[in-house]
Amino acid sequence: MFYRRQLLQAKNNWATNYLAAAGAREVLDPSSKWAIGYAPDARSRLVDSLRSRGFDQSSVRNAGLALLNPEGRTIDRFRDHLVLPARNDRLETVGFVGVRTTPEAYYVTSPETQVHRRSAAILGVAEQLDLLSEGATPVLVNDVLDAFAVERISRLTVGRWAGIPLCDRLLSVEQARILARYAASDTVIIAVRDTQTAQRAAVGFVDDLSRFFVRVWAAELPTRSSIDASANDQQALHDALLTTRPLADYRGSRRRRRYAALDSGLAGPVPEL
Repeated sequence: MFYRRQLLQAKNNWATNYLAAAGAREVLDPSSKWAIGYAPDARSRLVDSLRSRGFDQSSVRNAGLALLNPEGRTIDRFRDHLVLPARNDRLETVGFVGVRTTPEAYYVTSPETQVHRRSAAILGVAEQLDLLSEGATPVLVNDVLDAFAVERISRLTVGRWAGIPLCDRLLSVEQARILARYAASDTVIIAVRDTQTAQRAAVGFVDDLSRFFVRVWAAELPTRSSIDASANDQQALHDALLTTRPLADYRGSRRRRRYAALDSGLAGPVPEL
């Protein structure tokens, strides 16, 4: 794959440094199951590569890999991004999610095409299919680095978890269905950080996930934006994943806090979920 080759051949750029600094060196190994790649900071390197292989420019644009610039030239859609494959229910690559840092991570997704729908594409399942099929509990996280960290701690222990990155995307019913199809576990964990925004977003997943999983649990991750490979971080992550509670509890606790605020006469009630 073009993007994968670009990452493995890259030397000392921000993408490789970003992964290495976060303790995710394992995904830089050519044998890694994670097909994460790098879209180079060039106007049309992917377009030129595909054109040399016989693909016309309109086909490349229709696939969501390129777009027209104001001058009418076909240029790469993803430039200077880490790139992850988004897969459909058959685990076929149908699109991509690009990652940039400024310094916080933000994400760019392939557009809707004939084969790619954001709501029907999922990340991380194919790469951890062995864990999921053997009973690992899916752990939904936002940051792809957190997904790598969950997988790392799982493989270092007894394979209890598989990290599934959402990358700032809301979880759809179809994505929940795909996850349940490949997960032998009847439990799913939503990893949340101790902020009202994160908890409010996580509670919104309860109903859709409950259609396919018997237990929908929450684990509170450390407050850092992502987890690296240090011993302290790994221990904190391990402890958080072992200390879970029903995700629905957050709905009740938020309501209790709202009523307490109203009773105390505080201006501005806690937002209702």
